[in-house]
Amino acid sequence: MQFYDYIYRNSIVHKLDPRTKIAWLVGLSFLVFLTNSKKSILFMLGLVLLIVFLSKLPLRNVWQSSKVFIIFFTIANVILFSLLLWSVKQGVIDGIFFSIKFLVLIISSIVFAMSTSPRDLMLSLTKMKVPYELAFMLTLAIRFVPVIAREINHVIDAQKARAHKIKFSLMHPIDSMETFLPILIPTFHLLLMKAFDLSLSIEARAFRSKKERTYPPRLKLRTYDYISLIILIGISVYVTGGLR
Repeated sequence: MQFYDYIYRNSIVHKLDPRTKIAWLVGLSFLVFLTNSKKSILFMLGLVLLIVFLSKLPLRNVWQSSKVFIIFFTIANVILFSLLLWSVKQGVIDGIFFSIKFLVLIISSIVFAMSTSPRDLMLSLTKMKVPYELAFMLTLAIRFVPVIAREINHVIDAQKARAHKIKFSLMHPIDSMETFLPILIPTFHLLLMKAFDLSLSIEARAFRSKKERTYPPRLKLRTYDYISLIILIGISVYVTGGLR
């Protein structure tokens, strides 16, 4: 299964300029943290789910990529607010509310990663006057996430084949951490080896040998990019208007 990988689809979301998608990602992130209105948060959640539908991305891939974060933040927020408010009922309500906030951010980030090709992302960052070294590092960091996920899954499968049992218990955190050590240590070793191989590959291609770089494809904002940005501005006005 593709995990955070770029998946090509003939959709309006894939056709958008990466700069437009970056504006949407940043805009939604600010709006989520600015508002405490349950109505606005539910509206943004519905909007993000609509974007998932328009992107034509496999729902199974989106769910597999986000379920760990969703479960973790939901449990953590419910426990945290129950302890802070000394009320289980109100803690559950506030915990779910803040979990929906994180859900909007998580799904938005996943759709951005799965609908934006690494080449176009790097080119768009350089168009935004980001130094190409930094643009390359950011693109590489995003694309390294699925590699990490796959390596973790491979290590888990290998350890399960050796009859290793992974235990998770909030009541026994130290014991839980001990069961994860046979997973973490081999994973770090594999990732360091991959990073070393990648650095050799970059050096072999004479990275940074010239100050001036050329980029064959050219990105241009099109009509649907401008329409998308106008919609984002309208949503921002609607949500921030509810803050008054």
